[in-house]
Amino acid sequence: MKLTKLISIALLLLSLDIPTQAQQVESLSGTWQFRLDPEDKGLKENWQSTAFSDHIALPGTTDEAGYGEKTFGSDFGILTRAYKYYGPAWYSKEIEIPSEWNGKYIRMELERVLWESRVFLDGKEISVQDALSTPHWHDLGYLTPGKHQLTIRINNDMIYNIGDKGHVYSEYTQSIWNGAVGRIRLVASDPVRFSNPQVFTRTTNGPCTLQVRDTLINESSRKVPARITWQLTDREDGAVVYTRTTEQLLQKGLNILDFEATMPENIRLWNDITPNLYVLKVTLEDKKKQFDSREIEFGFREVSHSRSKILINGKPVFLRGNLDCVHFPLTGYPSCKVEDWEKIFRIYKDYGLNHVRFHSWCPPEAAFVAADRLGIYIQAETIWIDWWMSSEQKDRPEMNTKGYPQGLGKNPSADRYVQQELSRMIDAYGNHPSFVMQCIGNELGNSDFEVMESWMKPLKEKDSRRLYSVSTARKIMPVDQYMATHYIDGLGSARGLKGGASTAWDFEEVYSKSAIPVLSHEIGQWPVYPRWSEIKKYKGVLKARNFEEFREQARKNKIEEQNEAFVAASGALNQIMYKYEIESFLRTPSCAGIQLLSMQDYQGQGEALVGWLDVFYDSKGITTPEQFRCHHDSTVPLLRMPKYVWTNDEPFTADIQLAHYGLAPLHDGLYWKLKDEQGNLIASGRTASRTFLAGSSEIAGTVSCDLSAVTAAQKLTVEVGLQNEAIANTWNIWVFPANDKVETGAVYVTDRMDAECLKHLEKGEKVLLQASALGTEETCDKISFYPLYWSLTFFPGQGKNTIGMIVRDKHPLFAQFPTDSHSDWQWQSIYKDARAFYINDYPETYKPIAQPVDDFHRNNKLASIFELKVGKGKLLVCGFDLREETNPAARRLKGSILHYMNSNDFNPVYERDITSLQKMFTYVEPLKSTVTGAFGNALLYIDCGTTDKVEARKKTTYKITPSWQSEELTLTIDCPSGIIGSLYVCFADKDKKGRTGHILFEGRAYELGKQKEAETWIKLHVMREDSNDGQLVLKAKVNEGTDLVISKVALMEE
Repeated sequence: MKLTKLISIALLLLSLDIPTQAQQVESLSGTWQFRLDPEDKGLKENWQSTAFSDHIALPGTTDEAGYGEKTFGSDFGILTRAYKYYGPAWYSKEIEIPSEWNGKYIRMELERVLWESRVFLDGKEISVQDALSTPHWHDLGYLTPGKHQLTIRINNDMIYNIGDKGHVYSEYTQSIWNGAVGRIRLVASDPVRFSNPQVFTRTTNGPCTLQVRDTLINESSRKVPARITWQLTDREDGAVVYTRTTEQLLQKGLNILDFEATMPENIRLWNDITPNLYVLKVTLEDKKKQFDSREIEFGFREVSHSRSKILINGKPVFLRGNLDCVHFPLTGYPSCKVEDWEKIFRIYKDYGLNHVRFHSWCPPEAAFVAADRLGIYIQAETIWIDWWMSSEQKDRPEMNTKGYPQGLGKNPSADRYVQQELSRMIDAYGNHPSFVMQCIGNELGNSDFEVMESWMKPLKEKDSRRLYSVSTARKIMPVDQYMATHYIDGLGSARGLKGGASTAWDFEEVYSKSAIPVLSHEIGQWPVYPRWSEIKKYKGVLKARNFEEFREQARKNKIEEQNEAFVAASGALNQIMYKYEIESFLRTPSCAGIQLLSMQDYQGQGEALVGWLDVFYDSKGITTPEQFRCHHDSTVPLLRMPKYVWTNDEPFTADIQLAHYGLAPLHDGLYWKLKDEQGNLIASGRTASRTFLAGSSEIAGTVSCDLSAVTAAQKLTVEVGLQNEAIANTWNIWVFPANDKVETGAVYVTDRMDAECLKHLEKGEKVLLQASALGTEETCDKISFYPLYWSLTFFPGQGKNTIGMIVRDKHPLFAQFPTDSHSDWQWQSIYKDARAFYINDYPETYKPIAQPVDDFHRNNKLASIFELKVGKGKLLVCGFDLREETNPAARRLKGSILHYMNSNDFNPVYERDITSLQKMFTYVEPLKSTVTGAFGNALLYIDCGTTDKVEARKKTTYKITPSWQSEELTLTIDCPSGIIGSLYVCFADKDKKGRTGHILFEGRAYELGKQKEAETWIKLHVMREDSNDGQLVLKAKVNEGTDLVISKVALMEE
């Protein structure tokens, strides 16, 4: 190896954090002189040679010290910093080099800096560092003992154009702080020393081996006959398991160290279930003195992959992961303390998680150490740049990105940063067994994937200690060893609610066709209503002023005092949906794992409060670890049933399945039980014992039982578990009488607030108004059983506004309809075409019988089942469609409502006038589509021609330039923001000219092959990120033939 290459390696390694023993350390924590430099004039005026009158504590930030602009009001869609400062700030401190450091090589470590640190010693510039993910090591060199003035200029402005949306540099969750946190210290080393020992282990295909690579530095005046002592101890009990001494003659300068040894047979391996760790102590000495000594905590772990699974030590695992987006609201920056990360990861383990994806950032070393000790698999990243960040968002200014960064491969500034950062992360954290996956970043849609692939190839070839992937959720490249995504081009969706009210489905058709492991990307985006008492917990640098605004709107609409009920109802549906979604991936044998958007609230990008924990990792009280692990653990019983709602004249049938991702095969049988709400056993069964291989998800038996003994409508529980271990899972089903006769009695039932209805009310009669087809945009919402996605501020226009429903389950109206205090699967079919009516002007004390929970950004008081006094009459309004006689749940709800209305309990006291009710319950004749077949419900359907035949919904419009037949054409569709779905485009070649073309849809390239038919349909996936700006753009250019012809277009919303 050439000397110049050795020197460059050594200079890189010297900048890394390494455990120290023989090295001597002096902390620089404490009070520093300080001065802000908002006009960036300090360098020109040589502030490095001046004293500053202000003071600040380091480690710490300007936000914590109260420097910068004091803020008022709330930032949009995020928490608000109490103080903001952007730009350079200067820190200065007198240091004293002890006499015993004479002849020592001295470096300064700043563990975490945002972004650039420039160091001066006695007025002279020493070095500049700009890592965001790893420590800044500044080489001070050999210093004379005595006093010196140390000055640091830290600039938190954007150094490389990576934008301000990725979590490595963003106000979304952390803050763009100025300061230095974590370790701040001087480190003195001998002229003969280690650089950065890297540990490699092999655990498969032969004996377990240990390899250590490093560059040994000899800056003494002579060759050194060095002796290197290796001692391996078990971290748990301190037992020495291996020792050895090697010798090496160190030439002056740089020397390659490459040690390899076979380990004893009893070495225990590292994984998420048994995270066994060892400590390697390696000492460098000669006959006279010890030069250097390092202790490295690591685990014996090897990662690889099959077609569908990530393998740890050759055994398949199912990653049960969570996104970490820098949630530290008290400080605004990530903790550098191991104990803080251990607390976080213990919570992970409590809820069955074994994986964390650090979305577009990389944590401090403390997170890796904690993950090593607790058994958490880490995916670390560097950046997030997508299409919408690269240009101005005129209609969505809150989405504008600083610098409008272009994609990687087209952005020299960001390209340089990312390549450096990827290598720095590996060099700094590569020894940690938890670091099993590295990805450049999140959803890099407008980047050059071939260029990015060229960056990853040498990393993969040089260091096989982890798996590599270019980007999440966009394009799979040949270098990729795994992929986290929600859609695979050519294969289909890798997540979604495709099964409806059923559990007898999976995604195997998609996952089984992938050549690499696929993890489902950012699942579980089900909001929970905020708890107002949380506001007082924001005692640090970030303030929940957005929550204060939401609370004020709730107060205005007279629902503030219902806060706990809103949290409980939305939280219950949140957990129902988490279980439903997670189990769909466990039922998919070829799925490699999941990554939840967030088990804790994600306070960025429009407040996605999707967690069952708040942003402080405190429980919201909507589930427990024990409940959650029933469907989220290494071994989970599963139930494949075709529906949740049954009638008592049919048998209950289902398949039972076991997803098993333990360390070893499992020999056991399964049992099932069907019980009523009192715990009484209705039916049960057992399967024969068998062996379930580790890494399998297989159907193991069937359930079939008679329901005729269930004579009254009720909720039942199905339990499936292992016969010999305390592992079980449960599901609710609802059984209704098949021959359910609904008696109208003395109630007039109508679906119009018309003259006949008013006549019955004026006579003092009882009226049931079936209002699912009534109301306007001004008086009601169309509601869905499924909660809205993420939030309405970041994804508007999605057509869903509610996040659950409060049900007054003890109300006599529900005496004959089984329900809990929240919506559940028996309500799902009744939600079709349902309405919730605005009652913001009703008294605070007025409580609907069924009250949907509105998105907390709007906070309307809503009602779907409610009762009113109207003159002499009594009115009960139901916004659910009760007219479908074949729907057993709707039939029974109607029967229960009528039973209540015919009883003495029905006596509404709150009165409304006829005029206001007529306005609320206006009937608007719906437009009927002339489009038949699969596109009957399209947002936009175009039969292209000289005069287009068009049907459009939700104000969707389009523009074609120059025409439907052209060498090049552009189709621009203005659609609701944040929709997800598919764009179908029909290319015509009726004159058989063999047309081919190149298609660019939202920046993604496709090739239109030679058309074999007169018309060829193509399907393009529409992601929320595509439509978030309210526009979809398709460009097409002919390759072969005279032109391209588009004959039909359909935009379908999921």
